[in-house]
Amino acid sequence: MRLFLTGGTGFIGSHVLAAALAAGYQVRALRRSSRSAPVIPLPRQPQWCEGDLLTLPASALEGVEAVLHLASAGVSPKQVPWAELVQANVAGSLRLLELAAEAGVRRCVVTGTSHEYGNAARRFAAIPPDAPLEPLSAYGASKAAAFQLLRTFAIQRRLELFYGRIFTAYGEGQFAGNFWPSLRRAALAGEDFPMTSGRQVSDFVPVAAVAAHLLEACTRPDVAPGRPLVANIGSGVATSLLAFAEAEWSHLGATGRLRPGVLPDRPDQIERYVPDLAGLRLPASPLP
Repeated sequence: MRLFLTGGTGFIGSHVLAAALAAGYQVRALRRSSRSAPVIPLPRQPQWCEGDLLTLPASALEGVEAVLHLASAGVSPKQVPWAELVQANVAGSLRLLELAAEAGVRRCVVTGTSHEYGNAARRFAAIPPDAPLEPLSAYGASKAAAFQLLRTFAIQRRLELFYGRIFTAYGEGQFAGNFWPSLRRAALAGEDFPMTSGRQVSDFVPVAAVAAHLLEACTRPDVAPGRPLVANIGSGVATSLLAFAEAEWSHLGATGRLRPGVLPDRPDQIERYVPDLAGLRLPASPLP
């Protein structure tokens, strides 16, 4: 299968790229420059295109069977100006789908974020994919705005669109300031790990599972022209942050101590942020 991939040097995108190449797919991948590199080793190199979504030529998508769009600006905890969020996450995403339609690419797989739901999460034990979008962050708002445009564009142009909102992915290559890499570093160093109470409940999903779901979406037969399929991507297991930390601490053979409650919880913390996985196949089908 011939894929065009964006975000292939980011955390999740690197894992998707590595899995696609290992499965024998022909991948053309967009990166900003030759200095940009995936955060994990690849089994081989894709065909790299250099530049950004706003300057990408339509010829880059010629002969492609599916577009996988993972590039995104402002992923937590990184902060970028509002204008950059709109340019990258909204305008860039729309232009990519416009190029796909122009090049005759029928299947588009786009990643969203659980942050699009925001305050709506307070009203659901498990957030359905059609829940209202009430983002509480600039990043979540930009992704929600992009979703509305991409969904309508796909309906009007009869594209096959799979839109997957990713919950709490973790794994190798993740930004060092995120929870799991910080926990892992402390565990391997034999240090104590101070954290919040950890009472908030979420869905922690290994990044390899996320990659498998996204690659499967490139060929799923239930994604029809002009009928976008929206799904949450998670593990299907609701777990408190503390329980997750305890399991990983044990798995890593840590000799230090977990210290829950040392750091304060956020005053606006949403205590339960768990997805309804309707529309997601569990587990993801094995790669070809």
